[in-house]
Amino acid sequence: MSMVDKLLNSLDFSPRGQVIAREQDHCGEIIVSDHKGYRTLRFDGICEQSKMCIDAPQVPVHNYIKTMLMAVAWQPPSAVLILGLGGGGLVRALHAYDPNMLLEVVELREAVVSVAQSYFTLPSDDTVILRVADAGDFLRAPITRQYDLIFSDLYSAFSMDPQQGTQSFLQRCAGRLSPQGWLVLNYHEVPDEDSLLYHSLHRVFNSVLYCVAPSGNVIIYAALAEIETPLNLLRRLSAEVGPSFNCDLGYLSRKIERLHFS
Repeated sequence: MSMVDKLLNSLDFSPRGQVIAREQDHCGEIIVSDHKGYRTLRFDGICEQSKMCIDAPQVPVHNYIKTMLMAVAWQPPSAVLILGLGGGGLVRALHAYDPNMLLEVVELREAVVSVAQSYFTLPSDDTVILRVADAGDFLRAPITRQYDLIFSDLYSAFSMDPQQGTQSFLQRCAGRLSPQGWLVLNYHEVPDEDSLLYHSLHRVFNSVLYCVAPSGNVIIYAALAEIETPLNLLRRLSAEVGPSFNCDLGYLSRKIERLHFS
């Protein structure tokens, strides 16, 4: 047995707290556990896919979710597309922010939708549309609606869905945005000048910002429009929307930067 195997065997992969649900589908496990007032969704024993405060389900917990939500300050949305449901953190926060906002959610795994509905206080209003489909297939279908914001958060247990970094994916998202809309992408690193994503963003969008969350997640904000608003004003607007989500966005807003194209 290798040293790596010995180390893995010695680690405790069981989720903290009380496991209240455990499902299995073609993609693997779905584990729900409660610990110290929070409910957590995992696709394995370690990595938290989603986290909810049981006493305040609408309040975002993970910093990357808060970082994604800052885009609401730049384009107040009436229609939003969410690619990847997880435990529904974005859905709960956005619905609480504006119950009249249309939220269309695309999730690959039917079991994830079922678990989110049963254990994560998903709103059941007519303004929330849940679709079980592959995000790529959904984006390839005929366009029937444009969105002010598109949130893309496509992750499996251990890795990001690679389609998020392709030009075809970005183009299809861009085709569904309203003229002043933003694509908000949960990525795993800041795109450097040699990366495919960097060049794809440059070809598809006219304005790109990013923010590195404390978790290491890199949230990329991409707009078709030329956004000439000064960066310090965008940061201030982002901080000011924090109370609407019952959280402080001041620290995160100061980390927003422009992705400059050479």
